Amino acid sequence: MILKPTLALDKTYMPITIFSHKKAFLLSYLERCEVLEYYTNVVLTSPRKEFPAPLVIRIPVLVRHWNSASPTRRAVFIRDNFICAYCGKLVKDHNATVDHVVPKSKGGKWEWENLVTCCSSCNQKKGGKTPEEAGLKLLYKPYKPTGFQMAVSRWKTRMNDEFLKALEIYAPSTFLPSNWVLP
Repeated sequence: MILKPTLALDKTYMPITIFSHKKAFLLSYLERCEVLEYYTNVVLTSPRKEFPAPLVIRIPVLVRHWNSASPTRRAVFIRDNFICAYCGKLVKDHNATVDHVVPKSKGGKWEWENLVTCCSSCNQKKGGKTPEEAGLKLLYKPYKPTGFQMAVSRWKTRMNDEFLKALEIYAPSTFLPSNWVLP
């Protein structure tokens, strides 16, 4: 079964994350959320019954509980769309490296604003230098994404037209990643 995205809102109707339609159905079935909209053509089936799949749900929590996304290697790649920050080349997962903009040797820390996706050749060229010292220029500024922005980046290849319409209604562009374009 192909998983469909379900937009999850907090109790103030702010977008907080994206769940699979199966997880959203389970939350609904257990009465842990309120379903605001259903998919028109997606159903979950049991041996005796069909259930509509949730498209948008509201969970009784506040957004602050969902906003902490930690900078893991994979999360940095997802935030940056697997694009090298120095040459703009699309890098495969096994060829991608995480680069410290300010090198660790110069006091750079493992934090969102200091980490970028980098191809191995740019990483070797940069070495333990700052981008300016290595003659490189950052193509985009690293930023700390919200949990929702990370969820959008993870799910963007599986978004369908119905979900994109719901996203436009419930999640204004200010909630989306800065480098995000419609699939």
